[in-house]
Amino acid sequence: MSTKEQLRQLWAERIVEFRASGMTMAAWCSAHQCSIDQLKYWLYKANRTSSSVKPFTSPVWAPLLS
Repeated sequence: MSTKEQLRQLWAERIVEFRASGMTMAAWCSAHQCSIDQLKYWLYKANRTSSSVKPFTSPVWAPLLS
């Protein structure tokens, strides 16, 4: 596993921990020795990645009433 993949895996685990903690970003970052900017960056990347990986679902069509 490359260093880049290891970093992604580390932050994926950290994001799960952060979301489960119920702590504010500032409190969580202080407890885990990272900056709020780092957490925000990885949350952004996780949200961007997860939204692009979602499978396509066909739209549900509703009849038009005239």
